[in-house]
Amino acid sequence: MDLLDVKILRLLWNDGRMPIYRIAENLGISGAAVDKRINAMMKRGELLGFSILLNSDYVLNSAVISIHAKKRRERIFERISKIPGVMHFVGCLGGRYYGEFWYSDKMELREKLMLFKELTDSYSEDIFYHRNAGKKKIDMVDWKILLAMRDDARIPFSKLSKIIGVSAKTISKRWERLVSEDVVKAYPIVNRPFSKDILWFSLFIEVDDIALEGKIKKMDNIWRTSIFEKPKIVYGVFFAQFVREIDYTMERIVCMKGVNKVHYEIIVEEKFNPEYLNYVSCKLGFCDTHTKLTKNNS
Repeated sequence: MDLLDVKILRLLWNDGRMPIYRIAENLGISGAAVDKRINAMMKRGELLGFSILLNSDYVLNSAVISIHAKKRRERIFERISKIPGVMHFVGCLGGRYYGEFWYSDKMELREKLMLFKELTDSYSEDIFYHRNAGKKKIDMVDWKILLAMRDDARIPFSKLSKIIGVSAKTISKRWERLVSEDVVKAYPIVNRPFSKDILWFSLFIEVDDIALEGKIKKMDNIWRTSIFEKPKIVYGVFFAQFVREIDYTMERIVCMKGVNKVHYEIIVEEKFNPEYLNYVSCKLGFCDTHTKLTKNNS
């Protein structure tokens, strides 16, 4: 993976369904070159495909639980897969792990934290809560669309129409509404630790005002950001070619007005679990939707 590959992935992060020709226009290269690079990243295991990413500000709830543990990394990852509703799990240097867990209420989150501690024998834990900006409605037809896109978010709507029995025009309109309301996006599953020529690191930036996210988003080597309301943190994933670039990024952020503290982690392993969508849909009362859709596809 090189910096041009990263630029392609950044465009796909903003819009996972962006057509190849539009990616090519943005980067000033041919569509054939874009297609070749995407296929090469998938062949090398750096890009695992495309799934659906829900925004927990508007749908159910999610929080990031961070721990320190002494067990072997493969054992930690194996055990975490047993916890329902885990979407994304990351292993970092020094025995730190963090994962995004979906939950229906605080009691369930506490139960998940206890299970997390029990499975990993962690010796310290932190919880970072996403914002609750008011829940937005996702109805049964919406869920049929999202669940059918779970394993391939770039699936043509014409093909999706045959799977769920709704017109491609209806699917297109509903998708555009969900995306415009920032409820959902098509997500490129990037296996960052496999990209040997690029270093990936995450920063937990404690701030006075989460509006600082806007300034951080403008940095040249930012991959993505998200914010936590309690405590006030801007979370960012960055990329670099050399260790000194990590140091330079840290210096720039530490010097920003309103930044109180920065915790950094070097990402060495991660896993995105598309099946979290089944968990969320069931928590919202749409278990039958997933069951029927699975039967239709079999």
